[in-house]
Amino acid sequence: DGNVYVAVYGQGRVLVFNPNGIPIGQVLLPGREQGRNLRSTSLAISPDSNDLYAVTSDHAGERGSIIFHAKVFAKGLRPLSAQ
Repeated sequence: DGNVYVAVYGQGRVLVFNPNGIPIGQVLLPGREQGRNLRSTSLAISPDSNDLYAVTSDHAGERGSIIFHAKVFAKGLRPLSAQ
């Protein structure tokens, strides 16, 4: 669909922008209200599905790093090497 997903470091969320650069949604990581999982650093959308995986660190807590899963608007693309 041409959307861009951005993991926002320090905010514990992933912002979604449409092809025109307009924000159309967000994925909030669990525990962000308590200062947890704020260090979201990277993400990927699984090819041929709408499964998003975001890597985050729980710097304020004791849980270390986790991989968070959420459903997003559209399916991920296959890598160019697989096309």
